Amino acid sequence: MLLAVEATEKFVESNPDASAKELVELVTNQQMASALKSQFKLHILVRATINPNSFKIDQVKKFLPAINIITNGNRIMERHLISSMEALYKEKPKNFAAMIKLLFDEETLSEETILEWADEGRTEFTLDEVDEEARAAIRGEAEPVVVWLQDDSDDDSEEDSDED
Repeated sequence: MLLAVEATEKFVESNPDASAKELVELVTNQQMASALKSQFKLHILVRATINPNSFKIDQVKKFLPAINIITNGNRIMERHLISSMEALYKEKPKNFAAMIKLLFDEETLSEETILEWADEGRTEFTLDEVDEEARAAIRGEAEPVVVWLQDDSDDDSEEDSDED
């Protein structure tokens, strides 16, 4: 996967105005050439385009259209996106919550997917490189976002029951 990430980084660097479609095509070709499963397109794209050491909203937003093409509203792909973010932020978990909130605000991740991730703990989506200590730290950092979503979800449930 490292070669695919490096090739994608080079493409992004030499083609800063590439469209989301062009970027997804390149990432898909890299994923297939590396004989990786389809969900690895997200891992390649995330690692090649997002710097875990500095959370720059504009940098992330620039690549959201490509991420959205790959996830396509599919909850399983959204879970793989969260696992990519876990791997990306395992060394610096403090930025994870801001990233998850941004991905929610930009409608890249659904509330249901985030809450499902928060409730389940380690799953088949969790990458091997994310050990339990790192995963727990990441989950802990995400707690304010999770609580906020749960409260929002509870408010929506109360409104629905009031309408009955």
